[in-house]
Parts: sequence; structure tokens; C-alpha cells
Amino acid sequence: MTECTNVERITCIVDEDKTHNGEPLYRAIVEKAQESGIAGATVTKGIMGFGAAKRLRRERPMGRSSDVPVTIQMIDEKEKLDTFSETLCDMIQQGIIVREPVAMCHIRCGDDIL
Repeated sequence: MTECTNVERITCIVDEDKTHNGEPLYRAIVEKAQESGIAGATVTKGIMGFGAAKRLRRERPMGRSSDVPVTIQMIDEKEKLDTFSETLCDMIQQGIIVREPVAMCHIRCGDDIL
């Protein structure tokens, strides 16, 4: 059985090396999203990218600090994300935030949720 709901997704793109109160910014955002009751969040690391400054960013060899793009995606009802967007603006000094409507579908097969 599949149940779908119309929700929104926020996608934040920040540099991996950015921090907030001494911890990686992406971690601080996900932890704040969890505290705020956001339905779900996922972080993915890019291997290369560029933004408004057109500066190419990529992983650096030999374990040196990396400034590659990190994408944080969060999904929930529009109203909850409206409220959480204010928190994001306080945390992110520079980056990209994209909001888009999506269909969130829960798929249930028997008693297990996939």
C-alpha cells in the first residue's frame, strides 16, 4: 500500500568546512532540524562544485581541509519549514537554499516499512 502526501523539501548547499558554534555547519543544521521536529533530513557530500563566486571547489589530497559542497535536504509540511527557514537564515551566512513542493510517499508492504 502506498500513501502519498504533498509536502515541501528544503535543499541547502553549503561548504563542508563552514562551522556554526564550533561544529560543522551541516551537522548543526541537521541537529537543529531534529530538535525542531522536522520529518527527515539527509546530508550528502559533493565531490566538486562551484557557486556564485565561480570558484571551483573540490576535495584536497592528503587529508587537508576540504571545502567541497555539502547538500542538506529536509522534508516536512510547508508550515513547519516556513518556521524552520528562519533558523536556517540565522545559521547560514552564505550558501544556497532551494524550496520545492514534493510528494512524500510511504510504502508499506505487509508489516514492514521500506
